[in-house]
Amino acid sequence: MKKYITAETNSVYQSITDITNEAYENLYHTIVIDKNGFVVYISNYYADFLGKAKEEIIGKKIETVIPNTKLYETLQTGEPTFDSLFEFMDGRSLVYSRVPVRNTFGEVIGVVSISSLNTTDTVNALYKEINHLKMANKMYSQQLLGLTEAPSVFDNIIGVSPQIMEIKQILSKVSNSTMPILLTGESGVGKEVFANAIHNGSERKDAPFVKVNCAAIPRELLESELFGYETGTFSGAIKGGKAGKFELANNGTILLDEIEELPLEMQSKLLRVLQEYEVERIGSIKPISLNLQVICCSNKNLYKMVEEKKFREDLLYRINVMEIEIPPLRERPEDIPPLCSSLIEKINHKYKLNISGISPEALEYLTGYSWPGNIRELEHSIERACVLIGSGLLCEENFAFIEKKKERSPIQPAPAPSSNFFTNKGTAEKEIIEDALKTCSGNKVQAAKLLGISRSLLYAKIKKYGIQ
Repeated sequence: MKKYITAETNSVYQSITDITNEAYENLYHTIVIDKNGFVVYISNYYADFLGKAKEEIIGKKIETVIPNTKLYETLQTGEPTFDSLFEFMDGRSLVYSRVPVRNTFGEVIGVVSISSLNTTDTVNALYKEINHLKMANKMYSQQLLGLTEAPSVFDNIIGVSPQIMEIKQILSKVSNSTMPILLTGESGVGKEVFANAIHNGSERKDAPFVKVNCAAIPRELLESELFGYETGTFSGAIKGGKAGKFELANNGTILLDEIEELPLEMQSKLLRVLQEYEVERIGSIKPISLNLQVICCSNKNLYKMVEEKKFREDLLYRINVMEIEIPPLRERPEDIPPLCSSLIEKINHKYKLNISGISPEALEYLTGYSWPGNIRELEHSIERACVLIGSGLLCEENFAFIEKKKERSPIQPAPAPSSNFFTNKGTAEKEIIEDALKTCSGNKVQAAKLLGISRSLLYAKIKKYGIQ
């Protein structure tokens, strides 16, 4: 049968389209992000719910708008999720669905999140029911903890950046090997957390995990501490002798932290242990066979130390069969929101506080700081802010002390690789700030208002990009 499209039909269709668009704008909590996490659309209703204008949200990274967002999970898995309860950091909740957006080749290019359960009574009823189930599930999980395997090996590695996701993938492949692993990175990036993950992700997770800080042991005790000794070896020796750290870690894992602090003569003895995988106690001629995973950590450039004759080249190539460099926090700013969420939860538990979360403005401010002390410095800053306010939402003013630290700190962020996505993003951000300053004739207060950011954040960006 032939179908006729009349002017009246077109008018009806247009009316339905307008009504649908109006519904999405004013009846639904709808937000859309692209594959890089930038918000490309948000409905009026959702923007009002978040207390912001649409123009303040579109173009921003989703984690600066919703710090504990789950949309990155959908980007990574490509799997839709329906009718999930989402709890905002300010205590409010929504029941929503999130669906990946794909191009004609089937590649995920974005995510749509939508919620039509807008009434407070509906959400609260669902929240109470689900919260009851969550509490029961938590209780059963705790009861079963001793009977089942430990939680996911990577649960304690917090981060959504491509760098961290890649490291997690590598660790999942090498954690069960016996090859020596070298973890490098600046002080405070969390090398020990990664070492814990390697041990817990291996078949040796129930065996000993012995941690040795090479910088903390006096030189004259290093050999006996690492390799042990027999009775009567020297004055004051324990009767029956003493097992060294390698012997104690046998069949498990040993972590040699700050390995660059080992004196050269001890490096040669360590090299022999790693070559033969056996150790002799001081005063003994009977070797002890070793079956263990060796993990070394360093925050120094060991290759430069080799050139300076401060570290043995043969030892370096023995311990770095698998070298994993953990990037500094300034090179992965998208990890700051999930780290803040995790740290707040940890600090609430430690001090019995009631911090509900952190504001988007505070997150944006923290993201603009270079964090020379990395995650350790971030943790100390969050801890200080939480303890001082005790409860409620962390705001930008709660981190005012960072401004003084920035003035005193001689450490400047290192330039990121030119191929890095965030370098390109930074270039665009610098141009936007420069245009705003030109428009406002150099007036930073007006420029900050024009950009919709705080003055302190603008100052941090100007300093970061060296804008004159």
